[in-house]
Amino acid sequence: MSRWNNLNTNEEIQRLKREAVLREAGQAFGRKGYHNTSLDDVARALGISKGTLYNYVRDKQEILFAFHQLAYDLSDRAFAFGRAQGGTGAEVLRAILAHYIELLTGELGACGALMEVDALRPEDRAEAARRRNAFEAAFVAIIEDGIADGSIRPVDPKLAVFTFMGAINWLPRWYVPGGRLTGNEVAEQMTDLLMSGLTVAAARAGKAARLPGSSARAPAA
Repeated sequence: MSRWNNLNTNEEIQRLKREAVLREAGQAFGRKGYHNTSLDDVARALGISKGTLYNYVRDKQEILFAFHQLAYDLSDRAFAFGRAQGGTGAEVLRAILAHYIELLTGELGACGALMEVDALRPEDRAEAARRRNAFEAAFVAIIEDGIADGSIRPVDPKLAVFTFMGAINWLPRWYVPGGRLTGNEVAEQMTDLLMSGLTVAAARAGKAARLPGSSARAPAA
């Protein structure tokens, strides 16, 4: 249970308590699903009345939109991180993907509510679509940079983005915080799998393995 009554009573009280609501709601959505979770459930978990909860959120749809906004804020942070690392297009893309997955599994717990796009209000859904389109366009541009510098093999950039974002967007369906794999382990292994289909080196290795008489094993010393 979130420590609602232990928060400091200072000028940041409204923000802190709203964040507590969002965290508890995210955990509840993960346990029971968005449509099966009520604001009564969230209030009960926080140990407050539903009336008090309305001081911080007006309804479930506001919470849902806040999660979507936060997810895109995390994507902005991941892009800033990847670009700061520099390197080839493939290196920048790898850094972005790994960091984004780490942030999703860490700060959002890969919240299942992110799958509930259709439950958003029309105006909120339009804003989420605008940010999603900008997110996808930024990924396309990085893949195009990688193709141009030779670190990413020639692929349809938009199809590549749809492919790996489909895998990442499915995270909320199976990732369990505190489960068999940590968020960092999931990020590392997923990124390796996703990048193996895009990088030139991996493509060459795969082609060599398919050549007659070739072997995937290293030659004997």
